[in-house]
Amino acid sequence: MKLKGSIKKTACLIVLGTLFLSGCGNGKQGEFTQAGYDSIENSQYSQAMESFNRAQENGEDELMIARGRGIASYYLMDYHAAVDYYHESMTYTGSNVTDMDYDLNFYLAAAYEKLDEYENAIATYTAILNLSDKDVMAYYLRGTDHLKVGEHDEAIEDFEKALTLDPNNYDLRIEVAGRLSENYYEEEGIKYLQNFLVDNEKKLSSFDKGRIYYYMGDLDNAKVYLEDARDDDDQNTVLFLGKTYEKLGDYNYAASVYDNFLKRHPESAVIYNQMGLCKLESGDYEAALNAFVSAKNIENNGLEQTLSYNEIVATEYLGDFKKAKNLMASYLTSYPDDDAAKKENVFLSTR
Repeated sequence: MKLKGSIKKTACLIVLGTLFLSGCGNGKQGEFTQAGYDSIENSQYSQAMESFNRAQENGEDELMIARGRGIASYYLMDYHAAVDYYHESMTYTGSNVTDMDYDLNFYLAAAYEKLDEYENAIATYTAILNLSDKDVMAYYLRGTDHLKVGEHDEAIEDFEKALTLDPNNYDLRIEVAGRLSENYYEEEGIKYLQNFLVDNEKKLSSFDKGRIYYYMGDLDNAKVYLEDARDDDDQNTVLFLGKTYEKLGDYNYAASVYDNFLKRHPESAVIYNQMGLCKLESGDYEAALNAFVSAKNIENNGLEQTLSYNEIVATEYLGDFKKAKNLMASYLTSYPDDDAAKKENVFLSTR
């Protein structure tokens, strides 16, 4: 059973995921539309769809209803519906290009990517770049999709354009290296990081050096720099340091890093989830389950789907198949299009 790590949204959803809740569309935007977006914020996507249905019955803003339905469908893993709703949204935006048009196109491209329709995603990013040829994220994401369809040279051209436009963006450079590595160009990705490290070593913080070494696979150097940067009040530092020790096989020390942070910041669902993954790897399934449940109990944790799935994994590893079946049934009610979960449900049905 494949575990779900800390939830990582598509980059475009991080960049342009802010909810535009005013000033758009032709009808009135009212309480049901607002309720729908509030439910999205709280990861209650089925409830959001119900609110948008009520909003439509009440004659509220058509654009915001269709957009909201697209976002809710995306997180419910109904990507075909998401594409349809985003296209519907665009029919309401008018002839003048606004921030809403960019927002919808980024969402649309993300849905195409989930459907493995990378050519459509590339065309969508191209449309964005035709309107704004200095959009760093559009170049980066288009480059990523070029890699998916085997267009290496086009990908490198887009990555180089993005990095030229934002040369001091360390995160972007790391992301580019990661995408190259994922698509069997690991050495090329490492060279991006090596060259950047040599050219900017004096300017980089210990944390930046540590995570660059982490992505280069040089875990010993990563450990040294991340320990130097260690801050038990900083989630990112703690996450990278703990994951480095996990990769080194020292699960006990990794767990202590997470535990120290959680004693000070018990509201961090991300660290609780990583603690759970760490405990699963070390074979402490009870502790893993407790970590996932603790994270789920955090209000507005932002990881509801990931945590629910990982709770099922831990429950299954503990041998409580009856409970795991019940949890899976509830999960599939909320996320009916999760193919991995449906396959796992077939296995559970035989236990």
